[in-house]
Amino acid sequence: MISFFRSLKSRRELGKKGLVGSRKRRTSDQTLASVAEHSKTLAITMLIAIWCVSVSILVFKKNEIKDYNLVEKQQAPNTEFSELPEFSYEDGQATIKKKREAMATVPLFFSVSNLRISQALKRFEQLFIFLEQHYKELQENKKLVNKNNPVLKVIEKIPPAGLTALYQLVENPAQKKNYQNRLFLVLANGVMSREDKENLKLKQKIRVIDVKDRRKQPRELVEMATPETAAEEVADGILKYYSSNDRDVFRKALIAITLYLIGPKGDLEFNNTVTQAERDIAAGKVDPVIVRYRKDQPLILKGQIITARDLDILRQYQIQLKESTKQIELWERLLRIGLICLFLMVITGIYIYHIHPEVASSNQKIWVTGTTVIFGILVNYGSLELFDFLSPILNLLPHFANDIIPLAVVSAVLSVTVGFRVAVYAGFFTSVIAAMMLNGSFNMVMNGMLVSCLVGFAVRHSLNYKSFFFRILILVSILSLMLNDQLYTNFQFSEWTPVYAFANGIGTAILALIILFVVEFLFNISTNMALLALCDYNHPLLKRLQMEAPGTFHHSLMVATLAEQAAIAIGVNPIKARVGALFHDIGKLIKPEYFTENNAADDKHRELHPRMSSLIILNHVKEGVDMAIKYKLKKIIRDAIEQHHGTDMVFYFYKRALEENNGDTPVAEGEYRYSGPLPVEKEVVLIGLADVCEAASRSLQKPTPAKIEAMVWELLRKRVRDRQMDKARITLAELGTIRDSFSKTLSTMLHGRIAYPKDNNNEDDLFVAGTKVPPAEAKTTEETD
Repeated sequence: MISFFRSLKSRRELGKKGLVGSRKRRTSDQTLASVAEHSKTLAITMLIAIWCVSVSILVFKKNEIKDYNLVEKQQAPNTEFSELPEFSYEDGQATIKKKREAMATVPLFFSVSNLRISQALKRFEQLFIFLEQHYKELQENKKLVNKNNPVLKVIEKIPPAGLTALYQLVENPAQKKNYQNRLFLVLANGVMSREDKENLKLKQKIRVIDVKDRRKQPRELVEMATPETAAEEVADGILKYYSSNDRDVFRKALIAITLYLIGPKGDLEFNNTVTQAERDIAAGKVDPVIVRYRKDQPLILKGQIITARDLDILRQYQIQLKESTKQIELWERLLRIGLICLFLMVITGIYIYHIHPEVASSNQKIWVTGTTVIFGILVNYGSLELFDFLSPILNLLPHFANDIIPLAVVSAVLSVTVGFRVAVYAGFFTSVIAAMMLNGSFNMVMNGMLVSCLVGFAVRHSLNYKSFFFRILILVSILSLMLNDQLYTNFQFSEWTPVYAFANGIGTAILALIILFVVEFLFNISTNMALLALCDYNHPLLKRLQMEAPGTFHHSLMVATLAEQAAIAIGVNPIKARVGALFHDIGKLIKPEYFTENNAADDKHRELHPRMSSLIILNHVKEGVDMAIKYKLKKIIRDAIEQHHGTDMVFYFYKRALEENNGDTPVAEGEYRYSGPLPVEKEVVLIGLADVCEAASRSLQKPTPAKIEAMVWELLRKRVRDRQMDKARITLAELGTIRDSFSKTLSTMLHGRIAYPKDNNNEDDLFVAGTKVPPAEAKTTEETD
């Protein structure tokens, strides 16, 4: 307690004299980033945020059935592709056409009319009665025939020779019976009217249903008898038994009489009932015409004229799409997807916790990883939505959605901000989420794994944003071309494949660069690219060091060289070590004249009490952190400023205090120690060791490699003995490598030079005024010239 108040009093006195800053210092622990670094609540909040974003996008992803709002004869505004794995469409018009063709093959059924046969046979009896009466009338010269008898009109057209033959037929009962039988046989086989036959197609099949309701075999239409052909058939059958000279006349008479008996309509009647029934049976046996569409096959093309068939296709497509995407209850979707996402996060978390415990223990890295993953998921979702919007307009095939998702964004950003292995696992996580957006595309998961690994590996050591951009562009374009789905299915590329590949490459590179800038701004991340920008000696703080504290600036350059070479030797980031070393002593800008390297001739501490001198020296760390916060320097630089001395002692002033102490009050060792904290990161440890070794090397008289190595080894052992390395993530083997690197580098820096011989002429005054040349010598000189 007494030491605290004494320290506070001394600091106030120094502040009044202007030796230390009097304003309240903003420590790194007071920044929002430092508070967040130690908050478990914020770490859990980020994990919940990742889970919520993943679940929300998958649960509430639009699965609406599109309403096309098209009408017949309209020009299609967009190309519509099938999203179903296989869409089966029943082509109604083609099916109807096929059924009509099947129905057309069905024979027409005609039934033999019993009524017409009876009427024909009745007319036959009446005909022969009339012929008998007419014959008697001619013989007896009596008027026996009714002039209104319709048979008379037929008889009057028959010439006398024909009538004579008919009279003979009447007198012969056997021939009469033969005539009647032949007439009945023709009628029983069916006689079709000429009109009906002419109205039918030439190849039409006909089936006759006889008087006993028996269906005869189908016959060609040309085979069907008409009244004329039936009359000729009957006449020819009767004439087989006649050899009269008037055969032709008799034949014509028979034909005329038979036509009268049969009648113009014949005896066949179209049986529509049976025909339609048979047609229905034939149509029922016809399978529907099924048109199958594969996934991503266009249903309609942009610019085509919409037909009724197109509208029917879209209608049936909507029905099948609704059936295949039955909406389950929201809570069921939430439970299923929530458990899947939680499982993925647990697996990823276990991996990171065991492989990268420093990431799991750093809220900053957790937030950087989580924010990048959220950005990646949103970018993938936005890419799919943009593709869904543009694909119908630009006729883009839907399967190319797999090739335009920027899967490499997450791994590219995290590889340069957190680490390669974390980037690979985060890339796998976002790839699985993207695959679930596309209904579980296995190719998407495998492509995401491969792209995340290769892109993360390629950009992990990028030294500038240009290199970062072009590595992503080139590698993603090549991988998109090689991993195109067409290569898996058809072993060929479409003409648009290179375009999609390049678009994916440039889109991924731009998005990765934008997200990297955002992450660097939000979390003050120390990427190699951002740190290299700080290596520019035109930085305001480095310019001030050059002008106001040149000794400190030179010291910082030497420390940077030592730390960078040692970092390369033990395999840590040399850029972090170099940048941290350049800025580690910027706090000396407050009072540069009180540091020996800037004012070796005049000792400002001669008249100061050792405690006040130690406060000035100790204060450069606090002021340096304050300036780093003011200039928004990276966290690794603030850590280097704050931790490079650890809790080391200002031994020179502590020893002076012991020597000047009269024994009144004891000298508190803690008043002469830096406030810390102890260094943790290897790069910060290197800066602290390089700082003390470089400073101590300037006190060596006639340095040799052996002296330098002994000095370095002693300083390192002193740091270990003083417990300054207790929290350092460094091994004894690495300390040995650091010792060798420091010794080699310092030996090169402090090497001796050859002593040049002295010129005794005008040795003390190089700029003495030249004497006038004597005239003789001048003349000799002119001649020589």
